[in-house]
Amino acid sequence: GGFNQSFTYKNWDLNVFVNFQVGNDILNANKLEFTSGYTANGNLLATMNGRWRNVNDQGVVVTDPTELAALNANATLWSPLTSNSSFFVNSYAIEDGSFLRINNITLGYTLPSDLLKKFKINRMRLYATVNNLAVITNYSGYDPEVNTRRSTGTTPGVDYSAYPRSRAFIFGLNFTL
Repeated sequence: GGFNQSFTYKNWDLNVFVNFQVGNDILNANKLEFTSGYTANGNLLATMNGRWRNVNDQGVVVTDPTELAALNANATLWSPLTSNSSFFVNSYAIEDGSFLRINNITLGYTLPSDLLKKFKINRMRLYATVNNLAVITNYSGYDPEVNTRRSTGTTPGVDYSAYPRSRAFIFGLNFTL
């Protein structure tokens, strides 16, 4: 859903467009890939600092059960090392994708006509627009409005290496002679 609101006061105008979505689920595949052994020797997300691990601080693989128990005494997340060709899909990666986005705001000022007559201009308006100003969401990824799985845009609700929407600042001038 969404709403658009316009305000005017004297020569000023303000337009605000906000959109929202409630109740959609997102498969955060980034969370799966970058919190498992899927990418061998790759970096993991910081949320995995308390994970179960089988490599000690010296970089040595630990196989002894007693050493593994000591190494993981304070582990808060079970994170199995998977092969380089798969990772476990589980509810850990399903997140609420509800959001409220301030999609764009435009502030404009129309110059007084008596000032413009000297230049034979009937109307002149200066404006500034900000697109994608802010998003309020509990989604841990970059953007809850994902629809990509790297190579296709036909997978809504799947976030797998998706770029977030950019923020744009636009300045303009409209005039009528």
